Amino acid sequence: MNYITDIHQVNTSKLSTLMTASLQAYNAFSDKHPAVCQSAAIKPPAGFVCVTCWTGIDSLFTHDKTEEIFGVVFRSKQAPYTYIFAFRGTASILDILDDLGAEHRSFKPYDAKQHVSSEVEAEAGFYDIYTEQTATVKPMQQQLFELLDQYQQSDKPIAELWITGHSLGSSLSTLFSLDVGLSRPDIRATNINFACPRTGNQAFVDLFEQTLKPHNTLRVQNTYDAVPCVPLEDMGYAHTPWALLLAFYEKGFIDQANLLARHSALNYQAVINCAKQSSSGVCLNDDLHDKDNGDQLVSVQPSSSNLCEFYLAHSKTD
Repeated sequence: MNYITDIHQVNTSKLSTLMTASLQAYNAFSDKHPAVCQSAAIKPPAGFVCVTCWTGIDSLFTHDKTEEIFGVVFRSKQAPYTYIFAFRGTASILDILDDLGAEHRSFKPYDAKQHVSSEVEAEAGFYDIYTEQTATVKPMQQQLFELLDQYQQSDKPIAELWITGHSLGSSLSTLFSLDVGLSRPDIRATNINFACPRTGNQAFVDLFEQTLKPHNTLRVQNTYDAVPCVPLEDMGYAHTPWALLLAFYEKGFIDQANLLARHSALNYQAVINCAKQSSSGVCLNDDLHDKDNGDQLVSVQPSSSNLCEFYLAHSKTD
């Protein structure tokens, strides 16, 4: 595993742009009108415009299969055109911790001519959202590739494709990134995601690394966030190798997890902005504030030695 703690070792401009895009993917969704893109609520990253949204079937967190907005496409204002595909996550963290990992699915790329071993497996909950369809709704996978092909055939073709997401959205972005690398290898794809659960088994990770090796891939992980700790390695899951580590938690509660504070996309953004302003590239600050409820946060030097330590210790006793 390759861990980075100095944020200046990565492209901070791209990192911030994709963090913003991931947050805006949440704004595209409304509980009241789940299948309608909330265009007026979306504020594109600087230098980009909002192009469209896509949907998927939520079969992970509900017993009823419902069509929901799952992501947003942004396009740079100027040529050569960069496109961002940003996948939204979910606020239902307890569902993520409790429900993931029981089943595996063989990964099948959009291009059926691309042979992938049946040993390459993804977590079933993520994969079902990516491939589920109904009599009236195309699978997300098909929608995404139809958009790619539409843009490639337009007068604004894709020069670069940036793929991102937070939480559940990061795992969906990982599935899509591997699929693009296999099914549309002519497209230059980058994946930077935030708070990503383990998405597939080791064979999946090996294929991901082999397929996307010429391009940039990066996970951003808070060492105190429980979500990147699931599904468990003991259940056959693994992480993609490159990760930028952050380390933040709610002040006074290092031994009592506020899952939302440690997983919040807004808090990830705040710590990233703090680290960018530091000469060391690390956010060392005990006076940050939870962007969701105003509580005080502490950001410290991240270390790979305590990854998932809190979650694993407490999950054994719960």
